[in-house]
Amino acid sequence: MVRVTIDPLTRIGGGVRLDTEVTDQGIIAQARVSNMDFRGFERIFQHGDPRDAALLSQRICGACPVAHSIASSSALDDLFGVAESVPKDALVVRNILQAMETIANNALHTYIMWTPDLLNPAYKEILSEFGNFGNMMWRELLKRFAPINYSINGITVEPGTTYMDILSLNTNLHEAGGILGGKMPHQVVNYPGGLTTRPKPSEIDKVSSIIGDVKKFFNIHTTGMAFEEWLDNTYRASTPSKAADFFIDHLQHLTEKAYSASNLSKYRGWGDLELYSVFCSELIGEQILGNPISFRLDKIGGYSNLSQINFLSYGGYYNVDYDGYDPANPQKDRFQNAGIVTGILEHEKFDVNKIKENVAHAFYKDDDDSYRNPFNGITEPYSDPDMIDYEDFSRKAYTFSKAPRYNGIPCEVGPQSRLLVMEEPLITGLAEMFQENGYSPVNTFTRVLARLHELMIIIGELDKWINVDLDLNGKYNIDIDMSDAKDSRGMGLWEAGRGSLGHWVVTGNDTKVVNYQVDSPTTWNLSPGDSRDIPGPLEQALETSCISAVENYLGACFDNPTGILHTGRSYDPCISCAVQTIDLTGKKSSGYIKIA
Repeated sequence: MVRVTIDPLTRIGGGVRLDTEVTDQGIIAQARVSNMDFRGFERIFQHGDPRDAALLSQRICGACPVAHSIASSSALDDLFGVAESVPKDALVVRNILQAMETIANNALHTYIMWTPDLLNPAYKEILSEFGNFGNMMWRELLKRFAPINYSINGITVEPGTTYMDILSLNTNLHEAGGILGGKMPHQVVNYPGGLTTRPKPSEIDKVSSIIGDVKKFFNIHTTGMAFEEWLDNTYRASTPSKAADFFIDHLQHLTEKAYSASNLSKYRGWGDLELYSVFCSELIGEQILGNPISFRLDKIGGYSNLSQINFLSYGGYYNVDYDGYDPANPQKDRFQNAGIVTGILEHEKFDVNKIKENVAHAFYKDDDDSYRNPFNGITEPYSDPDMIDYEDFSRKAYTFSKAPRYNGIPCEVGPQSRLLVMEEPLITGLAEMFQENGYSPVNTFTRVLARLHELMIIIGELDKWINVDLDLNGKYNIDIDMSDAKDSRGMGLWEAGRGSLGHWVVTGNDTKVVNYQVDSPTTWNLSPGDSRDIPGPLEQALETSCISAVENYLGACFDNPTGILHTGRSYDPCISCAVQTIDLTGKKSSGYIKIA
């Protein structure tokens, strides 16, 4: 066995340690994911005014503060007993704010954090063996995705067109968030009962103009066909099989034209999504389309034991046909459904009471065998630095992240899970296609593709929320009474860009916070094993994957572990949300392999 440790994994929100044991043949046999800092917000909120959480919880993360604000405000809506009465126009604005944050965050992650991995030198070496086909592919990847200050073999490469344009897009979306939210990050408008203010016509006009530019970006870069044509044939297809068939036929047509002209440019219809789909999937690129090589990202990051993984969504974006929502039953009040899909793609009804936390492998004091409902959660970290050790692979505790479970099963959360739960035709159809062909139904390839596809779906809804559903003369808040917060509790279930986010609050007779718990998307995705030693989603996805590019095509390369990098980043981890702020050891782990 060879131990390969990436400490920290870079180009994500924060830093995480990925510790693996790899066979001499380059197959990951065991993986540990360590979130190495302690998030103390649960303890900060104790004994405070619960209303403060709507503002303070945003400081958990600068990348997804809106999601924390809405999850917290929803928990407070429930705490004060007003969730069923929050005005619909306040819910519309919350949807708009969340949609803009999700588009900014997920687009930035995909194009700035993730796609530069496709320019790993190992791929250039592999593609060079495939003549004109390989050279054509490599040139196009460089032209689109090369980051700033990228060089290969000592030659500086000009930044990619998509890479540069996404920086401007992100700036514009943050401007729009600041217009409606008062500032960005850490907005000031979400509050129990609705909003603190109402939007002005001039503000909506400006935001609408920015969203027009966002749609233009995706029309230019993401897909080679018209925006509405893409959605009509995928998201709005009548069945998953029709969506998948359209997708494959579209790629087949593009491929035939490209090879005759030796051209993969955007003006010939090759959007970033099409380019990614043809050249990063073995099933699509090699087996279906007949290409000589692909990056085979569908062969890594999947799940070998489908009985030990679920796909979870708390439900994203309120239904805005009426006032209010049911905080305990989000599957009936959301644009994106709440629900559970099993590893073999069977749907189950969502039951919030099946969410439990376990700390058997975390640096927290509690009964190792207990599975606590978050309302009863305990967040008490070890105080003895000697008990905190990441280096010893045999140690039981190895992370500051708890292990949330749904009915005892780890859950992947995020765009892919949301689209599976809502039975979105394209992603459902592709998952079924992969499963029928002997692949894991979800994998690193599908995880990234789902994030791109979901962005286009949200943009379509965002346009409707702004220009159709929002009534500038409507009602935007209702009063709350502090007496209603005595001996009360509230739960806010929401979908951040990265996945399911829950806030739970309990108050005492003096209305002060007795307990506050947060389970973020990265707490789910990067969770450790539990007391039954079932690994978390990323740990499972790493195990059995090849460590090096294209299924170890060049042999096992332990100092260039593209398999770990691709899969680790495919979840868009945000360690700031999962843990934060303190290193009790006073030491920085030296690690074994460092990837800048």
